[in-house]
Amino acid sequence: MSDVVQVRLVGGPMDGTVQDVERTSVYEDPDPGTYLIPDSDLKAPADLPGGRVVYGAAPGEDPTVWHWQGWAP
Repeated sequence: MSDVVQVRLVGGPMDGTVQDVERTSVYEDPDPGTYLIPDSDLKAPADLPGGRVVYGAAPGEDPTVWHWQGWAP
């Protein structure tokens, strides 16, 4: 079994993309999700120079579908 799982991102600047993440981040983490840095053509608001986005699984739903939660500094 692979140590990598593909998750689909829903909403936000990375909507519709698929990302490879560690299996443990999806199936063993009690709160699956992550901070991601979008491609350079996706710009964060000026007051968030770090430009990271937050996606996470919705409780009780498919853990391989991560929903937009906002920008992170």
